[in-house]
Amino acid sequence: MRRGYTRLAVLVLLHREPLTGYDIMKKIDEKTLGFWRLTAGGVYPILKELEESNYITGNWMSKSGRRKKVYKLTDDGEKILTTALSKQQQMAETIRNLFQEFARDILSEEVTSMPMLDRLLSISPLAGGIEEKNVDDQIKTLTQIRTNTLSVLKFVDERLQKLKSSKSK
Repeated sequence: MRRGYTRLAVLVLLHREPLTGYDIMKKIDEKTLGFWRLTAGGVYPILKELEESNYITGNWMSKSGRRKKVYKLTDDGEKILTTALSKQQQMAETIRNLFQEFARDILSEEVTSMPMLDRLLSISPLAGGIEEKNVDDQIKTLTQIRTNTLSVLKFVDERLQKLKSSKSK
């Protein structure tokens, strides 16, 4: 399972910008606050596999007097990333709903957290950097924000309706 998440993380990072294997390891470490530390033995075989599958391409470049292979996402990689993220989002929603059901059954209480709102805020323009992206990436980001906003609004509407119903009884 971890290998699958590593593949997904690599594709996401390369969607944003071309990177070396070392840069990928460093960014994942930074973004997870050290919780998830990849090793060269974990990253480079995945990079090789993704390159052989034509999801990424690697080009050798000289950087600071050293040769480094810089990877970037291909069109096929973009397609597989979109599919994988869609499936991952569905799976995360399903698991979240399952655990909310477990919490209601076992703890006899309603779960009041709003993970959808957390997701929305994590990619909002307030998180920074949207203006620095190219137009296509801005469109993708704003489309995702709109989708997440609609999900949050649906959640709020359902919660309000439930509260109003219980209050009138």
